[in-house]
Amino acid sequence: MPRIEDIKPPKRKTPSDSEGFRIGERKEDKDDKKGKEGKDDVKGEVDLLKIKPKKSFFQFLWRFIVFIVILAVFSGFFLFSAYKTKTKLYDSLNSADNDYIQLSDSISEKNIPKISTQIKSFFEKTDSGELLLQSIGQDVFVLNLLYLKNDKPKTTSLIDNFRVAHILVYSYKNIADLKFASSESSSDEYLSKINNYLTGFIFSKRDLEKRIYYANFYAKEAKNVAEKSHTNNEATGFEGKIINFANVSFDFFRYLTNIPDELANIIGKNGKKSYLVLFLNNAEIRPGGGFIGSFARIDFENGKLVKIDFEKNIYTLDQAYIAAGNHIFPPDELKSLTSDWLMRDSNLSADFSESAKKTAWFYQQESGNKVDGIFALDTTFFRHLLSITGPIPMPEYNLNVGANNFLPEVQYQVEIGYFQNDQGKVENQPKKILADLLPKFLLEVFKEKNSSALSAAISQAVEEKHLLLYFENQKIEDLAVGIGAGGEIQRSSGDYFYQSDANIGGYKSSLNIAESVVQSVEIGSSGDLSEKLSIIRKHNGTNNWPDGINNNFLKIYLPQTAKIDNIEFVAGDNNPRSDPKLLTSDKYQISSEFGKTLLSFWQNTKPKETSETKIEYVREGALRLSDDQFDYDITIQKQPGIEKFEYNLFLTYPFGWQPKNVEGYDEINRKIYLKKTITSDEKIHLEFVRSQSKK
Repeated sequence: MPRIEDIKPPKRKTPSDSEGFRIGERKEDKDDKKGKEGKDDVKGEVDLLKIKPKKSFFQFLWRFIVFIVILAVFSGFFLFSAYKTKTKLYDSLNSADNDYIQLSDSISEKNIPKISTQIKSFFEKTDSGELLLQSIGQDVFVLNLLYLKNDKPKTTSLIDNFRVAHILVYSYKNIADLKFASSESSSDEYLSKINNYLTGFIFSKRDLEKRIYYANFYAKEAKNVAEKSHTNNEATGFEGKIINFANVSFDFFRYLTNIPDELANIIGKNGKKSYLVLFLNNAEIRPGGGFIGSFARIDFENGKLVKIDFEKNIYTLDQAYIAAGNHIFPPDELKSLTSDWLMRDSNLSADFSESAKKTAWFYQQESGNKVDGIFALDTTFFRHLLSITGPIPMPEYNLNVGANNFLPEVQYQVEIGYFQNDQGKVENQPKKILADLLPKFLLEVFKEKNSSALSAAISQAVEEKHLLLYFENQKIEDLAVGIGAGGEIQRSSGDYFYQSDANIGGYKSSLNIAESVVQSVEIGSSGDLSEKLSIIRKHNGTNNWPDGINNNFLKIYLPQTAKIDNIEFVAGDNNPRSDPKLLTSDKYQISSEFGKTLLSFWQNTKPKETSETKIEYVREGALRLSDDQFDYDITIQKQPGIEKFEYNLFLTYPFGWQPKNVEGYDEINRKIYLKKTITSDEKIHLEFVRSQSKK
């Protein structure tokens, strides 16, 4: 082994030593020369090999630096993308802060229409967030790099909570997107058409059960993940709202588990079921949706509709009941008209379930038959369905009955035309035209081509309370309430207004009444509310039959804490049947019903005239203003059968406060004005913050 001092520097190469051939030199000469020099330079080659690593190290270092720079660029870009993803996810969850509360409330109330509406927008948000997560991969390690060591659980919690929200929203949407199977029936028999739809439901029931099963599975897993994911012992912020969302969803999907079987039981899958279908004339409005002019009994068995028995004259049952010696005292609004309370006037409760129970009770008393529920539809809904089917030929009456002429033509036949026929006087079945129309109508409306329009019409009728349902089965009744078809008086913690009209006297004038409500609310500095109501009713009809004076018994439902200070009858007739002996103090009654303060009075309106009543009341300590913010909420309910009314809210808020979620308010006079056309139940939510803390 050579000693280090024996190693000599390598011989420096000259240009002539370079590879290749010099001009005029032969390859053989070069080879000989290299051979002679080879032995002498062995030692030098060894030395050269030992020096080369020094040059390779710098090359390696350079390449390493380039690699690190490239890695840093890509890592920075990736981390920046991850940071943006994290920010978007966080902002998405926080931006939906109040939405999660509202959705959770809707789920707790089993309010299916609201759930369906809210889920659509939620799914778009969570689905876009899920795509963001997929764009950076499934591993949360990268997002964890964005936090300090002690804060890493925040990232995991963020992603867990987001995915909990997404899988729950997906489960709701999966159930809502279910399409019921159906096929066109070639039969010309209306029962066959209807049963074709029912068969489609039975086939779709399995798919519904499957979707609910998976929703339960996902909800259970989501609930567990949500409860374990919060970073502290006590969840706060959106974490707490996600946990609540998971908990109420878990309970809701468990509630849905038996619903498919219960729905099948509605149509007699496990035994015979019978229902009354009430045909309500909302031109003669009643609290339950309209006067019960006629009805039908429908029977289901083994999942099929087996019979429709149309009752052509409700008075026949009522008169037979009286003839048998029965007598029931009527409520106050009927005492000036009759000494007996009968089935035709049974739907006088402002809560539809109570009205339906009373109607079912009268039917059992008068006919001896029991029913399992009540379906009620008014003329507004029926005319909407006629606009889908088109005019129905009725050659025996020399008519084509359509949406535009249904009310006047049928009304004429029932009240006048039928009795101009001698046979009609003998039969005394004035609603026979409806019994003849029904089979032809059902044959048309249940055609496959009308299925989409029919579904939309039913949904709209339920929302606007032109179609109402009541079931003795409490689980199904809860579902009916949940889809908005229960017609119940709602519980509310804030302000509340519900006006219920009863047209008493026989004139078909209700659809000619233009009604408006003006409500003034002044919020005091201590949280007291001073409120004023004006009920204005304008009669746009005539004195020509079947129109006439609108004799209206009116009920106003207010919060339980409302203390009525004054009532002023500004215009119109406020006497029942225009009784001149009635004292002013007897013109109204204040009581309590359904957990509300109830004010009852008459407000009669003649054609081409306007009536008005003003009410003043206070609610002491209704709001808490000790914090830096407060909310004002009011629930406005629409009566079944009423098509619409105008609602005007004038609100004055206290000094030192400003509205947070309202635009276009009067900041100088601290006033807010809102105008709405009420076609369904409405809720108004106003937020206020102290002036110096407004953001």
